[in-house]
Amino acid sequence: MAAVVGGGAWAWQVWNAQGPQAAEALPANTLAYLAVDLDPPGGQKVAAFNTLRKLPTLKKELGLGSADDLRDSIVGEVTADSGCDLDASAITSWAGDRAAMAVVPLDEPTVVAAVQVDDAAKAKERLEKIVRECGEGELGYVVGEKWAILAETTEIARQVADNAKGRTLAEDSDFQKLTKSAGSAGVMTAFLAPEAGKALLEEVDKDPYLSFAVLPLLAGSDPLASVVGFSQLFGSFDSSDDVYAGEDLELSDEELEEMQAEYEASLSPEERRLHERMENYDDLTPAEQEALDKEMEAFYEKEYGDLSEEEFDEEEFDEEEFIDEELEGIEVPADLRKDIEGFSGLGGIVRFDDGTLEIETVSDPLIGGFNGRYDGTDGTSAIAALPADTAIAFGGGLADDWGKRTVLDGQLAFSFGEEVDEKDVLDTFEKSTGLTIKDLETIGGDTIAFAAKPGFEKAFADFFDFEDEGSKTPPIAARVTGNADAIEKALAKLSKGKDDSFFQSRRDGDAVVIGPDVSYLEEIADAKKTLADSDAFERALPGADDAIITMYADINAGEWLEEFSEGALTGDDADALGTLGISVVEDGDQYRTVLRITVD
Repeated sequence: MAAVVGGGAWAWQVWNAQGPQAAEALPANTLAYLAVDLDPPGGQKVAAFNTLRKLPTLKKELGLGSADDLRDSIVGEVTADSGCDLDASAITSWAGDRAAMAVVPLDEPTVVAAVQVDDAAKAKERLEKIVRECGEGELGYVVGEKWAILAETTEIARQVADNAKGRTLAEDSDFQKLTKSAGSAGVMTAFLAPEAGKALLEEVDKDPYLSFAVLPLLAGSDPLASVVGFSQLFGSFDSSDDVYAGEDLELSDEELEEMQAEYEASLSPEERRLHERMENYDDLTPAEQEALDKEMEAFYEKEYGDLSEEEFDEEEFDEEEFIDEELEGIEVPADLRKDIEGFSGLGGIVRFDDGTLEIETVSDPLIGGFNGRYDGTDGTSAIAALPADTAIAFGGGLADDWGKRTVLDGQLAFSFGEEVDEKDVLDTFEKSTGLTIKDLETIGGDTIAFAAKPGFEKAFADFFDFEDEGSKTPPIAARVTGNADAIEKALAKLSKGKDDSFFQSRRDGDAVVIGPDVSYLEEIADAKKTLADSDAFERALPGADDAIITMYADINAGEWLEEFSEGALTGDDADALGTLGISVVEDGDQYRTVLRITVD
């Protein structure tokens, strides 16, 4: 009996054991690492195949007929994007099942690849052929007994291989801690070293263009920040006459009529006649429209000279010099710079399990982009009270001082290091919205959840089609818990008492539901079945009771997946999928984020 038990334990260990990884071929000071394992432990290869082949678009794109096709298909996609006419066999004929892309610090951060070697002699032969056919200077390589290092030049590849002889990434304590913290092994492993933050800032300081990449990547996709920004824009306009309602620029109907009269009086008789004809432009035949266009062009050329592109002297305008001058002195904001310098790293795993794709990361809070706006453990409970047929939901508990932080972060994101007067920013927000920061934080309550009903993507498209006068109001809403009376009182300042306000509200017990579509607000307030009653919700967010924030999406609800993927995924793909769930939980000084996509 002991032998049977011992043999079973040994078999289980072998089944779940992960083979050699590309981290063994890279130096310990590697800054960033993304590895793929096409022969992962625990039967994930079959699980990945069974999951991916259920998506018609991917099955066709990757040519998935069997589990072994997955390897050839992925390699084929890589070689097809190489810029050289390569057949997948140029790699598969000698490569193993594991590879990685990495950024290593040499004279400057440099991108390299490590590929497992099954046949060293064939690897050298095929790589040399690639160099000959694709041109010198495009690829350099070093082939070892177990791994090949690919880089821009052979000198770089050799330097990376030599550096790894001292101490490898697999032996680095940060790499071990962060990747193991992300859970059991899977088909992909990601790592960002703590040193990556300072290395990134050094590159930004050398090249200001990177500032435009750094800030958006770290900004995340927090709907709360978007809503606050929209409310400021919304508050700047009086919906009754579409006139800017800022104190200094507010104009009455009489003032507008006076300005229009002054403008018309400044026109010459000929110009006035042309303008009058242009008012009926749509009623003209194509030939008449063409003739009028030529008359307008001739008139303005006579009055102001030829303004066509041919008259533009390109020699007098150096675009690169102009951009450099505009970017001179631009820096990452001081607070953000401090956060990046203190970056504590990231470890992540992508795995397949029981018909579910799961991505788990443990990372510095900076990566989430939520910047301290949320805390507590209310992420899941915040959205659980929404209707069971909700298409997309996002929720969390709000941190102290989140309103001030959100308003200032919105301004700082566009300041690029220039000095920002906090008082001016907050005064501008209050003037445009009628809200103090205290009012804003009152409206946010204790917890907030954003929701969208199936079909919201079509309503959004119609809503922003300004030529469609019959556009529908998007079925979106926020459900807020807190002091309901105070929330409604503060909200009235933003809505300014208008019945057509984008921020209308309804009571839902002790909560307040806010949004533009009254019928949808009433659906939420009177929900007979909620997400908390849904098995799909539980499957999407297992073990997320202590989440700071959560996101839930019913992939089958409407056509939003096809719309958001811009046609890359079809309705048939959506039919094969179930739900998406994302939870973020505090894990010491870091955040643990789990993304799960279920397959029906």
